[in-house]
Amino acid sequence: MQKSLKKSVAAAICAGMIFSSGIYSTPAFAAEENVTQEIQISNVVEGNAYIPKGTVLQVELRKEISSKKSKVGDTIPFKLVENLIINDVIVAPAGSEVKGIITISRKAGGFGRGGKLEFKITSLKTLNGVEIPLEYTQYKHGAGDGGAVAVAALVSGVGGFLMKGKNVVYNEGMRIDAEVTADTDLNCSLENLQEEMDSAKPHGVSITIK
Repeated sequence: MQKSLKKSVAAAICAGMIFSSGIYSTPAFAAEENVTQEIQISNVVEGNAYIPKGTVLQVELRKEISSKKSKVGDTIPFKLVENLIINDVIVAPAGSEVKGIITISRKAGGFGRGGKLEFKITSLKTLNGVEIPLEYTQYKHGAGDGGAVAVAALVSGVGGFLMKGKNVVYNEGMRIDAEVTADTDLNCSLENLQEEMDSAKPHGVSITIK
């Protein structure tokens, strides 16, 4: 009996030492109960019209671009293929300019080295001047002549240099899908959307020919 009592006291003392030394910790979920995490979903003003993130817009290349002529930083002329409509109101008509830019460009070279060309699409402007952020990146490597590269090792440097790879070309009229990267506030309420877009339309001189 006395031995059992001593064992119980010893166990109690050990337990106390463990708790006081900080070895014991509360479960993680208990510590997180009072933590509040605020997640910002969108910066759109409540009640305003907006372009939702993830909206896909089809755009069209207005002229040919190639790795032979393009330089990094060159702008690329794209246009919107169809009207962008929110609640039956056109906020960006078909034909609107879509901004694109060359990010990587390298001409085809000797020894069968193919060209490189990369571009990205960045934004579209609505009738009332709001920039809609877009995302699309296209990368392409021009074809090389593997046989030419192999043969180049057996011929003179000049001979190998004359074995050209191919440049990258994107043809006029090429269509691709660009995606809206963030909810974009149109800076007006849904109720005033039509009025806002109408007032932003360019007005010219009206001429009647008889």
